[in-house]
Amino acid sequence: MRLVVAITTLVFFLNNKSFSQNLQKKDTIKIDTISNLKRFSFGIKMGIPNILGLTTEAILPIFKNRVSPYFDYSSFKLNPEKTSIDLNYIDYGVNIYINDKGSGFYASLGSGNLSSLIFFDEIELTDENGNKGIGSAQLKENINTFNIKFGIKSNSKIFFRLEVGYGIGKIPNNLNLTGSFGYEKNGTSYISNGSSNESFPTIPGIGKKGIIMGNFGFGISL
Repeated sequence: MRLVVAITTLVFFLNNKSFSQNLQKKDTIKIDTISNLKRFSFGIKMGIPNILGLTTEAILPIFKNRVSPYFDYSSFKLNPEKTSIDLNYIDYGVNIYINDKGSGFYASLGSGNLSSLIFFDEIELTDENGNKGIGSAQLKENINTFNIKFGIKSNSKIFFRLEVGYGIGKIPNNLNLTGSFGYEKNGTSYISNGSSNESFPTIPGIGKKGIIMGNFGFGISL
């Protein structure tokens, strides 16, 4: 009888020790998984409409690390024929990851603002008296969009990212420009202020109802 009690006690002790070791091992794995999560990312994006810009992202400790606010910024210049365009692009919103590692496939919802300063050179302007002449004009135009994107991001310290999507917004067809021009009348030179309607200049990715988005990015995750 004593032998049975001793064997039972020994078996219970060994099983309890094994269970404690397994539980400790699982806790260690869980802690290691959380410690390997890289919550902050800083990098560069190239594509449309970013052209070339900066990007940052922070993974929040909510919904099992699936929610990640982001902010993108870029500034660049385009020179279509007889036109100069200074562009600033801002995109901010939230990435929602499928897994709980802050990497892999994700969907993105955000707001975009494309601010443009457009300078037209050598365009025909007409004043209120019907006088015409060649002059120059500039206009500041803001385009706001609601952005829907899908992407994938690598799970590494040096990360790579690929995104495609569409920004829904109102794109103007024509621009009402005002500027100054010179003209001659009866042998006398005059300077006057006039106006002109011009088509919205061609900018890569911008259509009639929104902006096509596609970019590639890389950077560092911490």
